[in-house]
Amino acid sequence: MGVSKRPGKHGDGTELSFEEALAQLEAIVEKIEGGEVGLESALAECERGESLLKRCRDVLERAEQKVEELSAKAGDRGKEEDEDGEEDAAPF
Repeated sequence: MGVSKRPGKHGDGTELSFEEALAQLEAIVEKIEGGEVGLESALAECERGESLLKRCRDVLERAEQKVEELSAKAGDRGKEEDEDGEEDAAPF
C-alpha cells in the first residue's frame, strides 16, 4: 500500500483507519527522531503528522461519543426495568 500525499486518506481518497493513521504517524516520528530527514523534509513531515494526528483524534472522539450513546441507552433500559419492578440489569 502506497503512502498518500493527502494525510488521513488513501491514494483513492478513502479515509485511513485509526490504526493506519497511527502507524504512519509513528513512522514519521521515528524518521524525524532518527535524523533521517533534512530540515525542510522534517517540516513537511511535521505538517503531515499534524493532519494524521487530527485524523486519529477525530476517530477517537467519534468512538467516545458512540460509547457514551450506548451507555446512555443501556442506562435507560435499566431504568425502564426498574420501573417495571424487575431487578437491575448489570451494566455490560
